[in-house]
Amino acid sequence: MSEKTGKKLFMSRHFIGGRSQVVPCELRRLAPGDRDEAVRLHYRATHGLSREIFVPTEERDLVRLLGGDGVSIGVWYEDRLICMRAVMTDGEWVNEMLSHMDFPPDGERRTAYTDHCIVDRDFRGNNVQFLTHYAIENVMEDRFEMFLTTVSPKNTFSLQNILGCNFVIVGVKNLYGGYVRYIMQKKLTRNMPIWTHGHLVIPISDIKNQREALDDGFVGYKMIRKNRGFSVLYAPMAERPPKGYWKNMAAGSSAK
Repeated sequence: MSEKTGKKLFMSRHFIGGRSQVVPCELRRLAPGDRDEAVRLHYRATHGLSREIFVPTEERDLVRLLGGDGVSIGVWYEDRLICMRAVMTDGEWVNEMLSHMDFPPDGERRTAYTDHCIVDRDFRGNNVQFLTHYAIENVMEDRFEMFLTTVSPKNTFSLQNILGCNFVIVGVKNLYGGYVRYIMQKKLTRNMPIWTHGHLVIPISDIKNQREALDDGFVGYKMIRKNRGFSVLYAPMAERPPKGYWKNMAAGSSAK
């Protein structure tokens, strides 16, 4: 996918008054020349959001993400940018983020960090977050073997989207000046299985027990609605099944 040519998408646009209509859009790489539209979209999509939910990207960082320090993909409707997904690729920049998350630096520079994916309000509900993630994987898979990102536990819509792209929760940290964020990870290579039978069901609001599960080697892999709220399913991620796994699984099958 080049910066000048892209792929056609036919998406639903929502209009004032409850009308919606399928319109032609284009998915393509973004470049420094798209700065003005990137800034406009970022302001329109994030204006009014609490920093507890989403911390906007500063303009100087948007410029870096459009240039040699990142990879950005956008969806256009006519001359209007209606979605942007941006990933940090510069090794030093990514290692700064890893340090903030208490992760060791990546000396091989095979880790990328998804800074944001934002969508114009008129085009939400098209699963464009899902489409743009897999598009950017296709561009980057020969250079990178792991993606990281963060999301607020209170931003359940974005959390569902990221889990739907097969990221897992590997940490819960206070970031961006003290706001709680899930740390989400997706490995493209050297993956370990998740042993989902006998999972834990932990409410999103229960940060303490989620941190304990993560400390025990569990990862969050799915979000469900339970008891009028949302919970996350946690299960062990390891090369081998946890002790007693097959016995407990058989016991569960017999109970049915």
